[in-house]
Amino acid sequence: MGILGRKASGGAFCDTYVAKSMTDANAQEGRRLREGFLDLCAECGYGSFSLTDLLERMELDQGAFERHFPDLDAFFAAVLGEIYGEFFARAQEAVEGQHGWRDRMRATAYALLRFLRRDERVAHVAAVEAQNAGEAGQALFLDTFNRLVDLIDEGSAEVGDSPSPTRATALGVGGVVFARIQEAVAGSELDLGEEEIPELMYAAVFPYLGAEAAEQELRTPPPRDLAS
Repeated sequence: MGILGRKASGGAFCDTYVAKSMTDANAQEGRRLREGFLDLCAECGYGSFSLTDLLERMELDQGAFERHFPDLDAFFAAVLGEIYGEFFARAQEAVEGQHGWRDRMRATAYALLRFLRRDERVAHVAAVEAQNAGEAGQALFLDTFNRLVDLIDEGSAEVGDSPSPTRATALGVGGVVFARIQEAVAGSELDLGEEEIPELMYAAVFPYLGAEAAEQELRTPPPRDLAS
Protein backbone atom coordinates (compact mmCIF):
# COMPACT_ATOMS: atom_id res chain seq x y z
CA MET A 1 0.00 0.00 0.00
CA GLY A 2 2.83 2.40 0.93
CA ILE A 3 2.67 6.14 0.66
CA LEU A 4 -0.85 6.35 -0.71
CA GLY A 5 -2.50 3.47 1.06
CA ARG A 6 -2.97 4.65 4.64
CA LYS A 7 -4.27 7.69 6.43
CA ALA A 8 -1.85 9.91 8.29
CA SER A 9 -1.73 9.15 12.00
CA GLY A 10 -2.27 12.83 12.75
CA GLY A 11 -5.21 12.97 10.37
CA ALA A 12 -7.95 13.17 12.98
CA PHE A 13 -6.29 16.18 14.56
CA CYS A 14 -5.69 18.07 11.36
CA ASP A 15 -9.08 17.17 9.91
CA THR A 16 -10.76 18.67 12.99
CA TYR A 17 -8.97 21.97 12.77
CA VAL A 18 -8.91 22.29 9.00
CA ALA A 19 -12.65 21.67 8.93
CA LYS A 20 -13.21 24.42 11.48
CA SER A 21 -10.92 26.97 9.90
CA MET A 22 -10.84 26.32 6.18
CA THR A 23 -14.27 25.08 5.14
CA ASP A 24 -16.92 26.75 7.32
CA ALA A 25 -18.38 30.26 7.23
CA ASN A 26 -14.94 31.66 8.12
CA ALA A 27 -13.22 30.04 5.13
CA GLN A 28 -12.04 33.35 3.70
CA GLU A 29 -10.61 34.39 7.05
CA GLY A 30 -8.88 31.02 7.36
CA ARG A 31 -7.31 31.38 3.93
CA ARG A 32 -6.04 34.84 4.82
CA LEU A 33 -4.47 33.43 7.98
CA ARG A 34 -2.79 30.68 6.00
CA GLU A 35 -1.36 33.18 3.50
CA GLY A 36 -0.08 35.44 6.27
CA PHE A 37 1.39 32.45 8.11
CA LEU A 38 3.21 31.23 4.99
CA ASP A 39 4.58 34.73 4.38
CA LEU A 40 5.92 35.08 7.92
CA CYS A 41 7.50 31.62 7.88
CA ALA A 42 9.25 32.46 4.61
CA GLU A 43 10.40 35.86 5.88
CA CYS A 44 11.73 35.01 9.33
CA GLY A 45 11.04 31.39 10.31
CA TYR A 46 8.36 29.90 12.53
CA GLY A 47 10.13 30.48 15.84
CA SER A 48 10.68 34.18 15.14
CA PHE A 49 7.10 35.46 15.20
CA SER A 50 4.15 35.24 17.55
CA LEU A 51 0.41 34.82 17.18
CA THR A 52 0.09 38.54 17.83
CA ASP A 53 2.43 39.27 14.91
CA LEU A 54 0.30 37.12 12.60
CA LEU A 55 -3.01 38.62 13.71
CA GLU A 56 -1.74 42.20 13.51
CA ARG A 57 -0.43 41.63 10.01
CA MET A 58 -3.77 40.18 8.88
CA GLU A 59 -5.82 42.66 10.97
CA LEU A 60 -7.74 39.85 12.64
CA ASP A 61 -9.11 39.50 16.14
CA GLN A 62 -7.46 37.07 18.58
CA GLY A 63 -10.81 36.05 20.03
CA ALA A 64 -12.00 34.92 16.60
CA PHE A 65 -8.80 32.93 16.12
CA GLU A 66 -9.14 31.23 19.49
CA ARG A 67 -12.63 30.04 18.69
CA HIS A 68 -11.00 27.72 16.17
CA PHE A 69 -7.47 27.10 17.48
CA PRO A 70 -6.04 26.95 21.00
CA ASP A 71 -2.68 28.38 19.90
CA LEU A 72 -0.32 29.02 16.99
CA ASP A 73 1.11 25.48 17.14
CA ALA A 74 -2.38 24.09 16.53
CA PHE A 75 -2.82 26.35 13.53
CA PHE A 76 0.59 25.28 12.18
CA ALA A 77 -0.49 21.66 12.47
CA ALA A 78 -3.69 22.41 10.57
CA VAL A 79 -1.73 24.12 7.80
CA LEU A 80 0.70 21.19 7.59
CA GLY A 81 -2.16 18.71 7.51
CA GLU A 82 -3.70 20.59 4.62
CA ILE A 83 -0.40 20.87 2.73
CA TYR A 84 0.46 17.20 3.11
CA GLY A 85 -3.08 16.23 2.19
CA GLU A 86 -2.80 18.27 -1.01
CA PHE A 87 0.46 16.53 -1.89
CA PHE A 88 -0.87 13.01 -1.30
CA ALA A 89 -3.91 13.78 -3.44
CA ARG A 90 -1.63 14.83 -6.29
CA ALA A 91 0.62 11.82 -5.75
CA GLN A 92 -2.42 9.54 -5.93
CA GLU A 93 -3.31 11.00 -9.31
CA ALA A 94 0.27 10.64 -10.49
CA VAL A 95 0.53 6.91 -9.72
CA GLU A 96 -2.77 5.94 -11.32
CA GLY A 97 -1.99 3.45 -14.05
CA GLN A 98 1.56 2.88 -12.74
CA HIS A 99 1.85 -0.77 -11.76
CA GLY A 100 5.56 -1.32 -11.14
CA TRP A 101 7.34 -0.22 -7.95
CA ARG A 102 9.92 1.84 -9.80
CA ASP A 103 7.23 3.52 -11.88
CA ARG A 104 5.25 4.44 -8.76
CA MET A 105 8.37 5.75 -7.06
CA ARG A 106 9.33 7.85 -10.06
CA ALA A 107 5.80 9.22 -10.52
CA THR A 108 5.64 10.15 -6.83
CA ALA A 109 9.03 11.88 -7.00
CA TYR A 110 8.02 14.05 -9.93
CA ALA A 111 4.63 14.78 -8.32
CA LEU A 112 6.53 16.03 -5.28
CA LEU A 113 8.77 18.21 -7.44
CA ARG A 114 5.77 19.79 -9.17
CA PHE A 115 4.05 20.35 -5.85
CA LEU A 116 7.04 22.02 -4.21
CA ARG A 117 7.60 24.27 -7.21
CA ARG A 118 4.06 25.64 -7.13
CA ASP A 119 4.73 27.82 -4.08
CA GLU A 120 8.15 28.30 -2.48
CA ARG A 121 6.50 29.29 0.81
CA VAL A 122 4.59 26.00 0.97
CA ALA A 123 7.77 24.09 0.12
CA HIS A 124 9.64 25.90 2.91
CA VAL A 125 6.96 25.19 5.52
CA ALA A 126 6.49 21.55 4.49
CA ALA A 127 10.15 20.57 4.23
CA VAL A 128 12.04 22.95 6.53
CA GLU A 129 9.85 24.70 9.08
CA ALA A 130 7.83 21.56 9.91
CA GLN A 131 10.69 20.39 12.09
CA ASN A 132 10.13 23.44 14.30
CA ALA A 133 6.40 22.79 14.71
CA GLY A 134 4.69 21.74 17.91
CA GLU A 135 4.01 18.14 18.86
CA ALA A 136 1.02 17.66 16.55
CA GLY A 137 2.76 19.27 13.59
CA GLN A 138 5.89 17.20 14.06
CA ALA A 139 3.75 14.06 14.24
CA LEU A 140 2.28 14.93 10.84
CA PHE A 141 5.75 15.58 9.45
CA LEU A 142 7.05 12.25 10.78
CA ASP A 143 4.04 10.40 9.41
CA THR A 144 4.60 11.93 5.98
CA PHE A 145 8.25 10.86 6.06
CA ASN A 146 7.26 7.34 7.10
CA ARG A 147 4.78 7.09 4.24
CA LEU A 148 7.60 7.91 1.84
CA VAL A 149 9.71 5.23 3.55
CA ASP A 150 6.81 2.77 3.12
CA LEU A 151 6.95 3.31 -0.62
CA ILE A 152 10.71 2.77 -0.74
CA ASP A 153 10.33 -0.35 1.43
CA GLU A 154 8.00 -1.89 -1.14
CA GLY A 155 11.19 -2.59 -3.07
CA SER A 156 11.75 -5.55 -0.72
CA ALA A 157 9.04 -7.43 -2.62
CA GLU A 158 10.99 -6.93 -5.86
CA VAL A 159 14.14 -8.74 -4.71
CA GLY A 160 13.06 -12.26 -5.59
CA ASP A 161 15.06 -15.17 -4.15
CA SER A 162 17.82 -13.03 -2.65
CA PRO A 163 17.61 -11.93 1.00
CA SER A 164 15.39 -8.86 1.18
CA PRO A 165 16.77 -5.62 2.59
CA THR A 166 15.22 -4.69 5.93
CA ARG A 167 13.20 -1.56 6.66
CA ALA A 168 16.42 -0.03 7.94
CA THR A 169 17.53 0.16 4.30
CA ALA A 170 14.40 2.09 3.35
CA LEU A 171 14.86 4.41 6.32
CA GLY A 172 18.44 5.09 5.26
CA VAL A 173 17.46 5.82 1.67
CA GLY A 174 14.54 7.93 2.84
CA GLY A 175 16.86 9.95 5.05
CA VAL A 176 19.20 10.65 2.13
CA VAL A 177 16.29 11.63 -0.13
CA PHE A 178 14.70 13.91 2.45
CA ALA A 179 18.02 15.59 3.29
CA ARG A 180 18.49 16.44 -0.39
CA ILE A 181 14.91 17.75 -0.67
CA GLN A 182 15.41 19.91 2.40
CA GLU A 183 18.72 21.21 1.05
CA ALA A 184 17.15 22.03 -2.32
CA VAL A 185 14.24 23.88 -0.73
CA ALA A 186 16.42 25.81 1.70
CA GLY A 187 18.82 26.73 -1.10
CA SER A 188 16.13 27.55 -3.67
CA GLU A 189 17.49 24.80 -5.93
CA LEU A 190 14.24 23.13 -7.00
CA ASP A 191 15.03 24.08 -10.59
CA LEU A 192 17.65 21.32 -10.48
CA GLY A 193 15.03 18.67 -9.78
CA GLU A 194 15.04 17.08 -13.21
CA GLU A 195 18.75 16.41 -12.77
CA GLU A 196 18.47 15.28 -9.16
CA ILE A 197 15.56 12.84 -9.35
CA PRO A 198 17.31 10.23 -11.56
CA GLU A 199 20.21 10.24 -9.09
CA LEU A 200 17.87 9.85 -6.12
CA MET A 201 16.05 7.07 -7.96
CA TYR A 202 19.42 5.38 -8.51
CA ALA A 203 20.08 5.54 -4.76
CA ALA A 204 16.63 4.11 -3.98
CA VAL A 205 16.67 1.30 -6.55
CA PHE A 206 20.26 0.07 -6.12
CA PRO A 207 19.85 -1.71 -2.73
CA TYR A 208 16.86 -3.66 -4.04
CA LEU A 209 17.47 -4.39 -7.72
CA GLY A 210 21.18 -3.81 -8.20
CA ALA A 211 23.36 -1.71 -10.47
CA GLU A 212 21.78 -2.51 -13.84
CA ALA A 213 18.26 -1.46 -12.80
CA ALA A 214 19.60 1.55 -10.92
CA GLU A 215 21.59 2.71 -13.94
CA GLN A 216 18.43 2.55 -16.04
CA GLU A 217 17.03 5.27 -13.80
CA LEU A 218 19.90 7.56 -14.77
CA ARG A 219 18.85 7.18 -18.41
CA THR A 220 15.10 7.60 -17.82
CA PRO A 221 13.98 11.07 -19.00
CA PRO A 222 11.62 13.22 -16.92
CA PRO A 223 7.93 13.52 -17.84
CA ARG A 224 7.24 15.69 -20.87
CA ASP A 225 5.85 18.59 -18.83
CA LEU A 226 9.16 18.81 -16.95
CA ALA A 227 11.54 18.11 -19.82
CA SER A 228 13.65 21.07 -20.87
